[in-house]
Amino acid sequence: MSRDINETKFSFKAFRNLKKGLGEFDAVVECNEMAIREFLNNLKASQDHKQFIQDLSNKHEVRVDSVNIELFSSRIRLFYILSVMQQAEQFIDEFRKEYKIYNPTWANKVDGETDFDNLLQNIFSSKGQGITEIGKEVYYGFEYYRFIRNRFAHSEEKDLKKLNKLCKKVTEFTGYYNSKFHSVNSPNSYEKIDFNDFLLFTNIIKNIGYTLCEKCKPDNSQLAERIAKLEIEIENKTIKPIKSINKLKNDPKRYSNAIGNLLNSNFGKINSSDRDEIIEHLKTAF
Repeated sequence: MSRDINETKFSFKAFRNLKKGLGEFDAVVECNEMAIREFLNNLKASQDHKQFIQDLSNKHEVRVDSVNIELFSSRIRLFYILSVMQQAEQFIDEFRKEYKIYNPTWANKVDGETDFDNLLQNIFSSKGQGITEIGKEVYYGFEYYRFIRNRFAHSEEKDLKKLNKLCKKVTEFTGYYNSKFHSVNSPNSYEKIDFNDFLLFTNIIKNIGYTLCEKCKPDNSQLAERIAKLEIEIENKTIKPIKSINKLKNDPKRYSNAIGNLLNSNFGKINSSDRDEIIEHLKTAF
C-alpha cells in the first residue's frame, strides 16, 4: 500500500480484525519465545541437564522427567504456525462474506479447491490471475505454511511430497522474503520450523490482507449506499448513524466532518476527495 498520507487507504473490517488478532497473538508469542530461549539457555549452561529439569519440575510442581530439546523447540513453533493459520482462515471467511456485500455473485468451491483459491478465483476471475495479483512468492509462502499446519495438525503423510516440493520452491524466494518482510533464516523445513517462520507467515498473511483491500475497494457509490444503510448495535438498541448526521446538513463543515469520521471508522482512511464524492452520492441517491 502507498504511504501517501493524502491517499485513501480503504480496508475491510475483516482485515482490521485480522491485524488486531495478530497483534494480540504476536505479543503472547514473543513473551513465550523469551521464556523458551531463557529455559534453553539455562538448560545448556547447566552441568547436569536431567537434574536441571527435575529441579524445575519440583519448583513449579509440573512433572517432567526429561525433554527432547530439538523436538520441544520445533513443536512449540509449529503451534505458532497452527494458530496463525486459524486466524488466516477466519480472515478469509470474513473477507468473503464482506466482499459479497458489494459483489453478490459468487461461485462455490469445487472438489479439491481451497477456501483461499476459491477466493482468488471469484475476485480475480481465475486462480492464476489471483496468484499474479498477490504475488507468487506470497501465494506459495501461504500454501507452504498451510501444508505445514496440515501435517502437524492432522499427521498428513499423503501430502509429504507436495510439502517437500513447496519447501524447495519457497526456499528460492528467500531473497524476496528478506527484502520484503526483513525475514531472517526462513522459511525452514518442517523439522526445523522456528520463531522466524512465525514472523514470516504472519507478514505473508498481513500482506495478503493489504493487497486484497487495495485491489477490492468498492466504488464510492457503493460506500455511500453502505453507510446510508449502516446500523449499529448500542446497549441492545439498533441505531442508524446517518440519521443523526443528516441533522447537520445545514452546517456543511460539521456534516462533512461527521461523514468523514463515519467513513474512517468503518472503511479505514478515506481522503477528502473520496469523502466529498461519497457525500454527493448521498445527496442525490439517498
